[in-house]
Amino acid sequence: MKTYTLTVPRPQYDRLGNAEVFKDDTCFRKYDPESDTVKFEVTETQRERFAQNTLDKENHLYWICQMFKESNIHKYTMG
Repeated sequence: MKTYTLTVPRPQYDRLGNAEVFKDDTCFRKYDPESDTVKFEVTETQRERFAQNTLDKENHLYWICQMFKESNIHKYTMG
């Protein structure tokens, strides 16, 4: 199964956690205090599930889950 290793600023990772996008099924990898970034992994299945939140602008997770859209995720896999 395909997995993505994403690097995001820590505040963005915290927002995902606070919005309860992540349950126990994401895989935290590393926190870098120098750049204040977090690395974590999601599977293709998880990415698809998170991206489903971007289909309806009225969904409270619409904006925070934009990063999981297929057209956007590669911006976060380069770090």
